[in-house]
Amino acid sequence: MLPFIATLAGLLITAPTLDRRLYSIPTSEEVRVASMAARDEGYDPYAVGTFLDEIRTPEGKEPHPGYETIGLYSDGDLIHAYSIRIETGDVVDARTCQLFQYPNLLKFRRKIMTGFGTDPVSVTRISYEVGCDKVDVVRVAPRMKGK
Repeated sequence: MLPFIATLAGLLITAPTLDRRLYSIPTSEEVRVASMAARDEGYDPYAVGTFLDEIRTPEGKEPHPGYETIGLYSDGDLIHAYSIRIETGDVVDARTCQLFQYPNLLKFRRKIMTGFGTDPVSVTRISYEVGCDKVDVVRVAPRMKGK
């Protein structure tokens, strides 16, 4: 019995540890990013009848693990669900399967990855994580087209 315990103890001591980091973006920063995306899309998130709010499942969890989601509502309708990938700062709407890569959002993304020391992930991975067959990358905001 003693050799078994010694072997077990040796395995536990030499077991590899996982480098598991917890990343977090302050809610105020999430709202600021969602506000930037909404403005890029031509919405004033602070106009009468328009607002931003966190989106949660009925169990109170994030709809997509690893993402924080802020909804843009106008006249009671959900217009966009901006899901911000916490480790990289990517902004995607799983409802419309759009990955927003507007200049101001890419600047936020670089800031997040630099601050966390993380690397970019593929569009395919983001699609999978939010449950889309594929996401369309949107680089020019509607209000910026033609400028």
